[in-house]
Amino acid sequence: MFRTKVFLTITLLSSRLVGGAETWPMASGPNGSNQVRTEEEVVTSWSVSNGENIVWRRELPEAGLSGIAVWEEKLFLTTNKELPDDFADEVAKGSDIVGHCLNSKTGEVQWSVTIPGPIERPFSSLFTDASTPTPVTDGKYVWFINAGGTMACYDMEGDKVWQRSFEARSRHNAKQCQPILVEGQLLYVMMRDGDDPLAKPMTAKVGDRKSSPEQWPWTYVRAFDSFTGNPLWVESRGTSIHNTPRLASVDGKPVIYHMRGGGHQPPEKPYGFSLSIASGENAGECLWTYNAMQPAVYTVSQCNERHAFAVDHGYLLKIDIRSGDVVNRFPLFDKVDVRLWDEEVGGYVAHRDQPFSMVSKKFKPEPTNQTPILVGKYFLFLSHEGHCLVRVNTENGKVECLQAPVQVVREKGKEEKVLWDSHLPARAENSRGIQTSSDKRALRDGWGHVTCGAPIAVNEYVYFSTMIGMTYVIDATRP
Repeated sequence: MFRTKVFLTITLLSSRLVGGAETWPMASGPNGSNQVRTEEEVVTSWSVSNGENIVWRRELPEAGLSGIAVWEEKLFLTTNKELPDDFADEVAKGSDIVGHCLNSKTGEVQWSVTIPGPIERPFSSLFTDASTPTPVTDGKYVWFINAGGTMACYDMEGDKVWQRSFEARSRHNAKQCQPILVEGQLLYVMMRDGDDPLAKPMTAKVGDRKSSPEQWPWTYVRAFDSFTGNPLWVESRGTSIHNTPRLASVDGKPVIYHMRGGGHQPPEKPYGFSLSIASGENAGECLWTYNAMQPAVYTVSQCNERHAFAVDHGYLLKIDIRSGDVVNRFPLFDKVDVRLWDEEVGGYVAHRDQPFSMVSKKFKPEPTNQTPILVGKYFLFLSHEGHCLVRVNTENGKVECLQAPVQVVREKGKEEKVLWDSHLPARAENSRGIQTSSDKRALRDGWGHVTCGAPIAVNEYVYFSTMIGMTYVIDATRP
């Protein structure tokens, strides 16, 4: 979100959530599902360019990749530490991040704190940087994580409560590898500490993609006491940095649904999906595991109180969340209802029961990177290829694709321009015009082999965003 924008802009989606609390306390929202219910009117259209439905704008001192946590009138996010005005290096990089507290009603910066990091990382890469983890808050404290190896707790006035270092990988963590707060525990995916007898030393060369998987230590969901920072438990099966675990509940007890796999041969084996206990004396214990056919799990885990969902080699799996048994296996590419924009007609044309190849001749068995969300009976995501919004009915397996414009260009006093197959050149710059990303892929259209922000849902509306600043609002239940 911050990679291609000069300003942080806030759109008022809902003035009051159910129960009267105005909170989005962590990346995955109030209950870990990336969605909320509200009794108030929900805003579904706005324009930053034209100033429509924008509450405020605030210039940020530096670029950053975190999401936003909100508790009533306090808003929390992180950026990288500010580069000097005369910065002239080819690669913007640094080891420290800055945690900011803003007034959520006005955008005024109330306080900022620096979270040091022992590992220097490039800024604003295609997937992540040190500022990627979204802050977490419970209304009394806020927790910031520097992906380079530091976590810290502050009170709501910006005074430090505790800080601790952790062993960090020298290569990236995925954008969606986000912290979770549950029952006084702070959960995050990371390596074991160096003094852990089960820790494996890292012998890979720093940043070397060609190093063998055996040279990289495993990463796991780990839990820390949120009030002291002391380590509590480590789940037993391993979790890939390409995956964001999902907090869920089984029989009223918190569990974590997490995955292994991804590109560049992550070391955690076997690839697949697991459900682990997230609190109590058996915390970290695995309840069940499913071994996948395809070694790619670029996704945010999705589940509800009855089923867990996973994409494996071109199929959406529906898994019994208590037993781990596969209930259904829905093909994603065989028979798809596709609605494509036709310039001559000036509208959408429906193509029913077609192979996905009519959208794109080149596509991956894993059809999305980091963008699924489960809303009611629908599993929705942005397609890896073809610029389509995809909806899968998890009751009957029906797959529907809706082509989306790559970009909508608005300028005051001019007619809106919709670009279906192109986009304006992206600017990977901070608010002072300094180039912050050395990865040229960050200048593409924001779809495909990238890590977009995770979608959210407010009532039936789903909000998808891409790296160039586009947001698509979809009524998930509409025929």
